[in-house]
Amino acid sequence: MSFTSKWITAALAALCIVMLLFYCRWLSHQLNQLRNEKQQAVVALAEERAYSAKIRTQYMQIQEVMDGVAEQKQQSEKRTAALQRALVQSQLESPCVAVPVPDAVTQRLRERAAEVNATAAGANKSVQALSGTGIPGSTLR
Repeated sequence: MSFTSKWITAALAALCIVMLLFYCRWLSHQLNQLRNEKQQAVVALAEERAYSAKIRTQYMQIQEVMDGVAEQKQQSEKRTAALQRALVQSQLESPCVAVPVPDAVTQRLRERAAEVNATAAGANKSVQALSGTGIPGSTLR
């Protein structure tokens, strides 16, 4: 082998080594980028898990409240049914059930109901006027 061919072989080997070093450096850079991305993903996942736990806790609290409301509603319905049965029973036992109500009394009761309804409607309008919206059901600010 001549000196020139040895030199060319050495140059090619050196070039291969330099190229391998550049490739290793590029791979190292890629690995660092992947590590950074992984770390960001881990942080994001931890944040999402914390947020999910918070949402789960809120859901459980809401569910407890809703269960309490459902139980209160059930008890209220039981009390209402008991009161209705008691009212029906007391009406059946009342001696006044068979006595007709005079027309004058019926008319006076209707007039009084109309007055109460008009007063309630007027109060509702004044609340709307105070709120400045004029929208039914709106609240004071």
